[in-house]
Amino acid sequence: MNKETIIVSFSGGRTSAYMCWWLQQNMSHLYDFIYVYANTGLEHEKTLEFVHNVDRFLNLNLVWLEAVIIREKGKGTRHKIVDFYSACRDGEVFEEMIKKYGLPNQTYMHCTRELKLNPIASYKASIGLKDNREAIGIRFDEFQRVKNNPRLIYPLATIGKITKKDVLDFWKNQPFDLDLPEHLGNCVGCFKKSNLKLDLIAKTKPQYFDFFIDMENKYFNVITENETTQRFIYRGYKTAKQIQDEGANVDDDIEECPEECGSVTSEYVSQKASGNLFVEKEV
Repeated sequence: MNKETIIVSFSGGRTSAYMCWWLQQNMSHLYDFIYVYANTGLEHEKTLEFVHNVDRFLNLNLVWLEAVIIREKGKGTRHKIVDFYSACRDGEVFEEMIKKYGLPNQTYMHCTRELKLNPIASYKASIGLKDNREAIGIRFDEFQRVKNNPRLIYPLATIGKITKKDVLDFWKNQPFDLDLPEHLGNCVGCFKKSNLKLDLIAKTKPQYFDFFIDMENKYFNVITENETTQRFIYRGYKTAKQIQDEGANVDDDIEECPEECGSVTSEYVSQKASGNLFVEKEV
């Protein structure tokens, strides 16, 4: 019997890296896995180093992807394959996305769609796996993030019951780790980060907002057929320059607070009933 091929989305953090290891240890006898990483061009260098190290440590044969934005209207985002050495580090890929879709924010979250989801979808289609399921690194203690989508599976949340403590304990016992404070993970100045994290970045690494300030200067006005509007990146209608400037007034002893842990609710029952759990298939 041929094994089902699962696409494993490695986001670059400890949890998704742990998921790659966990799948190798617990599910490789039932499934074939293709591990992919979508680079946005605004990741911290330590994140890229961690991804590279995990790839070599676990022998993932990781596929590094980047978005190819097609400027022509009606043409969707494609992908290109890169590697640790050729991956974009100057935000060029991110700016190409902004040129077509405008500045991203909490309402217009096309950065995730165009820089991560669509390049992965394009790659899947290119190798004939368009409809294959995709594994996402969400833990049991953040179950509220699980989506009821039959094409997405959550092995750490639905089978492994893995918590943040499990992940941190695992990496403490490995020969390397993600040498990066939590607030600098993912895109360094991401608007999805909490106000506390943004304050901490603005206080300690204000230069990480320079790219977003440049993007606002270039693409702040959104021109449509009927009007010209302005789009802000950060919550509270704040610009990147405001966030950066406010960092100077943040207390010197500001510290990162721990992530809030989600609770397991009746949503788990509905997920199980819908067949959206990642379960071992019969052999």
